[in-house]
Amino acid sequence: MGKIIALHSYKGGTGKTLLSVNLAATYVRRGKNICLLDLDFRAPSLHAVFKTNDAEYWLNDYLNGVCEIDKVLTDVAEKHGRSGRFLVGLANPATEAIREMSAKDRKWEMRALGRLLSLKTALLNNMHLDSVIFDTSPGLQYSSINAIVSADIILVVTSLDISDIQEPEG
Repeated sequence: MGKIIALHSYKGGTGKTLLSVNLAATYVRRGKNICLLDLDFRAPSLHAVFKTNDAEYWLNDYLNGVCEIDKVLTDVAEKHGRSGRFLVGLANPATEAIREMSAKDRKWEMRALGRLLSLKTALLNNMHLDSVIFDTSPGLQYSSINAIVSADIILVVTSLDISDIQEPEG
């Protein structure tokens, strides 16, 4: 069975999204069937990479229980000249959607965790994908912790900034 890989960072600007896209594209280029999900609900950016702002359903909708995951996914393999399936699920980049996701309470986050955990079966088993890559929200909020908990492999992306390598005082 395939794995869910989460790319995470403790702050923005580390290149996490670029690394997520390139990791996914590398797997697809090797004939793997991959799904890349933008779980950075505070600053979604995969829509810009894949040049789409007009999705009918977003990952926000899936986590809100409005739709199933297959309604969110778009196969971009042919558009980008790839041999394997390259499914992308985007977070809604609209200001109101970002504001709404930032205001979610703990009870909603627990339901969202259940929805993320169910992706393992829905994507890896039922849709026969080799891997799912989560591009997480930086920092330690519920949404990023949920993504980390749902993953099999976590890659923490850091920069050479002193705040990434210096031990905290105290």
